[in-house]
Amino acid sequence: MNIRWACVLILSSLTGCAMKSTFDARMTGDGTYWVLTNPLIYEDPETKETFIVPRGFVTDLASVPRLFWSAFPPCGRYTPPAVVHDYLYWEQPAECKKDCADNVLLHAMKEAGVPSVTRGTIYQGVVKFGGIAYERNAKAKAKGQIHNIPEDCMNFGPNETWDVIEQRIKSGSCTPSKTVSNDPLTTPTPEPQRLLVAACQK
Repeated sequence: MNIRWACVLILSSLTGCAMKSTFDARMTGDGTYWVLTNPLIYEDPETKETFIVPRGFVTDLASVPRLFWSAFPPCGRYTPPAVVHDYLYWEQPAECKKDCADNVLLHAMKEAGVPSVTRGTIYQGVVKFGGIAYERNAKAKAKGQIHNIPEDCMNFGPNETWDVIEQRIKSGSCTPSKTVSNDPLTTPTPEPQRLLVAACQK
């Protein structure tokens, strides 16, 4: 099954209850990236630290290394944890560097109910190979690469590719959305099949 449609079919039960918000994201028109339409809030049950991935964050779900995609497609119970991990790998905050981010991923996958073999494989993958992505992100960020879409550009069309969206951001040609809301029940969705929604099932 095409990854885009596999992602769309997974609509619930993807987050653990340590996630303090639902996971809502839209795919770019080229199917390359997911863009958060609401903040994703995670509280690590072991360290009690809270991590907030902002609305507009752009992720390619790369925390699941592509060499594992045949066994672990990028959409599953590990998806919200992977987005938090992607965010920490991009922002690289002083208080949570690579090892910390990898541990957050492991804790979040456990909380989300990811089977031990699966989470162990993904965790070992980022521990062993994640350093390449971590360093690449640091260099890309230093060069001004964009991974957060400003609010004025969040009204991108369902067929707009990431290259088009990025060009609009850099050229300052975005226009404010008529409706700005963090409530998925009131925020209009241009194309529902591109929206991935995950809710914590208590």
